[in-house]
Amino acid sequence: MKRLMVFIGVLMFFLVSNVVYAGQFGPPEPAAKEGQSAGIGYFHYSAIWEPRNTEFAEIKFKQNQAYLQADYYGLIKNKNCEFYLRVGGADAEIKEAFLFDSGTPNFTDSLKFSFTTGFKGLLFSSRYFGVGPFLQASFSLMDYEDKKTGTILGIPASEKITIKNPWDVNLGVGVQGKILGVILYGGPVVYWARSQVKVEAEALGVTSAESTTYKEKNNVGGFAGLRFRLPLVKGFNVEFEGQLKSRFSFGGALTYVF
Repeated sequence: MKRLMVFIGVLMFFLVSNVVYAGQFGPPEPAAKEGQSAGIGYFHYSAIWEPRNTEFAEIKFKQNQAYLQADYYGLIKNKNCEFYLRVGGADAEIKEAFLFDSGTPNFTDSLKFSFTTGFKGLLFSSRYFGVGPFLQASFSLMDYEDKKTGTILGIPASEKITIKNPWDVNLGVGVQGKILGVILYGGPVVYWARSQVKVEAEALGVTSAESTTYKEKNNVGGFAGLRFRLPLVKGFNVEFEGQLKSRFSFGGALTYVF
């Protein structure tokens, strides 16, 4: 009971801080057999986003995501389920976002804070095999923004791009196998990702603004990874994962079970 109260206190801190972000899905088997676990992770996200308004162009969107994670095992009666929250942040980069006579500079912005929550569990498990679903959702609580100046047709101009409250939801099924203490896992995932993008331009004292909704291209992808315990260090697990959606993304995490 005491451990549960401590864990709830940590989760409340995360919620009040409003600073959680996404990453890998992991195997369906919970990291902690009983109680809680905590960890740190890094994920490199790369995607193609397409606009609802055809006057806008497709963009290549990248992020470096770093986070802390807290997990609770057995929150409900099913002892093979795990609930988790993540706290961290991510930068943003869009390739060749600004169009000026002198070139096409990238959109860049520094670390912003977001919120991610997830739930997963085993529907079936044996000594060597397991399968189960997961649900993960992320919501950015801050906007990304960048402004550049240059010339368009020889006329001095400035352009500002704002990415408003990006979010994504992932729903999938993980299949895992255990070999010599190593968990190999993978499976399909269905995903939805959206953001409102606003473009403001100014030239010769005249301003204009347009906006549209962007979504990550396609809706079906896959993931694969592995998890293993660090030798000679009790309680620590290492995890590596790759995801193929509109583009390939990858990351890793270090988890301590207590």
